[in-house]
Amino acid sequence: MSQPRLVLFLADIEGNLAALRQTLSRACETANVPMPEVRWVESATALADAGWRVAELKLTPSGGKAVPEDHLDALVRAVARDFRDQSVGLYTDKAGSYGRASLSEPGRPSRSLEGEYIDVVRQTARWLGVEAPVLGRLLDGGATARNLLAAAVDFGGDEPHSPAPAGKGRRQDHPPAPPPEPDEDDRFVEAKLGEARRLMEQYLSSRK
Repeated sequence: MSQPRLVLFLADIEGNLAALRQTLSRACETANVPMPEVRWVESATALADAGWRVAELKLTPSGGKAVPEDHLDALVRAVARDFRDQSVGLYTDKAGSYGRASLSEPGRPSRSLEGEYIDVVRQTARWLGVEAPVLGRLLDGGATARNLLAAAVDFGGDEPHSPAPAGKGRRQDHPPAPPPEPDEDDRFVEAKLGEARRLMEQYLSSRK
């Protein structure tokens, strides 16, 4: 059975593990929770190629006490503040079909979400600018990646729904409003997705 996971993603690809431990230690002390063991996930090469350094926090049984995953937002904000760059945190409990994620960037409001495991993983992948199966393989190997690929087939992937054709559920009183201009987050995600697609094409070409 899959164990719960708590993973941090740092935009600082050269992130220092000792500095990360110091940041998390202060945040855990403030939250009055035990400091977990922290390590880099060296196998996360696809995420490194997309510009992210991945760290995992080893979870231990709570024994009814508060634990670091209960304070995910605070941990992610602390990392973003100290490293002065974007940070994403993801807690998953696949057995319970539950996930929680947080995104923080200095000078901008934090974002967070929780819900079904697959839904949270897919949204976190959007924040990271990678394909959802890439994140699924990091969390649970092939099983989650296959589920995410199946979800993409069933629901049309992560692309927005196509607008309804004229005359079918859309009023014709006014011309449609122009699409909103992409903001900084949209441009960041598009750049990351483009880079991930390019790297995947290179990888597939090298195997021919």
